[in-house]
Amino acid sequence: MSYDIQLMQIPVPADTSFPIDEARAQPLLKNRQKFNDLKAVRELLLKIEGCRWGPEESVDFLGRGLSYARLFVKDDMIHIENNCGAKELLKIYGELVKTFPKLLIFDLQSKQLHNAASFEKWWSRPL
Repeated sequence: MSYDIQLMQIPVPADTSFPIDEARAQPLLKNRQKFNDLKAVRELLLKIEGCRWGPEESVDFLGRGLSYARLFVKDDMIHIENNCGAKELLKIYGELVKTFPKLLIFDLQSKQLHNAASFEKWWSRPL
C-alpha cells in the first residue's frame, strides 16, 4: 500500500507555521502555481540519484532497500505514488525546492500541507 503525496508550488507568507491543517490548506491549494516547463521539471528529477524514466513520461525513483516511487509531472503538481519513507521523499523534495522555493508537500491522506521540517516531524511521531 502506498502513501501518495503531491508537491505543489504554493506561495505562503514567510512566517507560516507548518503543518497547515486541512481547513487552512484548502484555499491555499486553489492558488497553486503552474510549472512553466514540464520537460525541464522531468529533466531536473532525472538528475536526482535513483531516478530514471518510467512509463508514459513518468519518472521512477528507486531508493534504499525497497523504497520506490513513481512521479508524474503535471501542470500544477508533481504527483508521487509513494512507497518510500520520509527520508527518501525528502531527498527528492530537497533537490526540487532548490529550483522551486515555493514547493510544498500536500499529504493526500491527512490533507495537510507540509514543508520539509514538518513532514519529517510528522513521520517521526509515535504511531
